[in-house]
Amino acid sequence: MNKTKSRRRRNHDGFLKYIYSRPENTRALFRIAARKNRNLRKILAEVDLSTLEEIPEAYNDVDERGEADIAFKVKSKLGTDIIFGILLEHKSSPSNDILAQIGRYTLKVMVDKNNPDLASLPTKAIVVYNGTDKWDPFKKYKNIRAKFKGRVPNFEFAFVNLADIDDSLCLADTNAEAAIGIITMKYAFDAKKYQSMLPKIEDRLRTLSFSESTTLIGKIELYLGEYVNEKTLRRLKMAFQSIGKKLGFVSAGDVRRALERKVRRMESASKAKDAKLAEQDQTIAEQAAELAIRDRRIAELEAKLAEKNGK
Repeated sequence: MNKTKSRRRRNHDGFLKYIYSRPENTRALFRIAARKNRNLRKILAEVDLSTLEEIPEAYNDVDERGEADIAFKVKSKLGTDIIFGILLEHKSSPSNDILAQIGRYTLKVMVDKNNPDLASLPTKAIVVYNGTDKWDPFKKYKNIRAKFKGRVPNFEFAFVNLADIDDSLCLADTNAEAAIGIITMKYAFDAKKYQSMLPKIEDRLRTLSFSESTTLIGKIELYLGEYVNEKTLRRLKMAFQSIGKKLGFVSAGDVRRALERKVRRMESASKAKDAKLAEQDQTIAEQAAELAIRDRRIAELEAKLAEKNGK
């Protein structure tokens, strides 16, 4: 059975969006991937990646919306008045209609709203793949600029298979967050290999700020929780807890569990307090009843005394 397809649909969306909606991280992704990806180098050669700017909420009007997809606009090296679109699309399993899908996205999304006279931005689409099945979207087409289903595509295309990225070169990059993101996605389906990478990931985490490290670990825990079984996830969380202690912070999971314990303690304390208050109320009620009986007896005695004196 197809290994990747046998798994239920996984959610890479939030993790990819968190890491690579930041232009500096996407630039690092392209820089790392381009080392062995000639086609990626080729289609990015004419753009000035320092001008990369995300198109926010780009997919609100796309029927087959994919949250993992990120759209950017970027200026040409030839002049600031020339604008290109860059589409970052993620796949965790082969897709037979990927070119048609990108074509639809390009027409609906890659529009320069500041220039209504321009129907769409010339687009460079980059597909990031981390599945375990072999996939070559170029197999049917010797040249992506050749006709696709009878017509020339309205976009350029590059395919980035994370399996082709060298781990050491990746983790040596100056952008630790982007590098850790690549390694995490690359081994999402191989928890054993990912665990073996944790010491190197820890080294890179040390270069990030306190808030960046804690947030990133929290995102990784949530992300990998979609892929591994509960036993493996517990081991990974314990490993991140150990890393967190060494780096001086706790993981998001630790924070959540501490909060749960605090809530339980508060609930327990509240129940104990309620029980004590109920006991006090009961005592007061009993004392009030006793006083009422005494008052009634006193009243009876006073009535008898008055009757006696009247005679």
